[in-house]
Amino acid sequence: MVGSAQDRYAAELQQGEAIAGGLEGVWGWSTLAGKVRAARRARFLTHEARLAPGVRCLELGAGTGEFTVRLAESGCALVALELSAATAEICRNRVGNGARVVVGNAETGEGVADLEFDAVVGVSVLHHLDVERCLQTMHRLLRPGGRFAFSEPHMANPQVWAERHIGAIRRTRHVTPYETAFLPRDLQRAFERSGFDVERCEPFDFLHPGTPAALISAVQRIGAVLEATPIRQVAGSVRISGRRISGRRR
Repeated sequence: MVGSAQDRYAAELQQGEAIAGGLEGVWGWSTLAGKVRAARRARFLTHEARLAPGVRCLELGAGTGEFTVRLAESGCALVALELSAATAEICRNRVGNGARVVVGNAETGEGVADLEFDAVVGVSVLHHLDVERCLQTMHRLLRPGGRFAFSEPHMANPQVWAERHIGAIRRTRHVTPYETAFLPRDLQRAFERSGFDVERCEPFDFLHPGTPAALISAVQRIGAVLEATPIRQVAGSVRISGRRISGRRR
């Protein structure tokens, strides 16, 4: 993580304007394979965070609501936090009454600082942030014993690594200079330092959003096999889940 907080926020707000202007397709959630990937992540978040009616859930980095609408299907009391007003407005229009969409800051808690949650979740959000600061804030917002679940890009994946280290590829993929990615051990240690009990932290998913429709099923079957082997160490994403330890942050 490089640059000041204000530099990073400015870059994210600029990115938000670009996404609202039509850039969102770069991330591939709208392709058929992308929808399959999104559904898998939403199932993971919903299951690991125990989302259900009456559960107060905070989604960090809601963006345009790709996952907000999926999380809302659980019936949880959902608050979706997003830094960019432009993308938050799109999210608000997509989710309707399914969630309360708030413009605020995941690092500082701005917008939700007076609330308490039973669960905090997010997809591809922590790698945009000062993780330690975000987790400290998350610890304050999450009740003792409350659940968390996240999916993030995996630094050991060749494409992800190239997007973070090769300037031309980074620009083509519209990755800001401040974005990073995670190795499972580093992400787990960050959560543990902030007072969380990590129950699962592992690489997963070999399905690329550009996979042709005719090959999706075959790639999923192969991916399921690879995820049970050491080859999983180059999978595209990392998923992590667990709970807040009761008491003060360690």
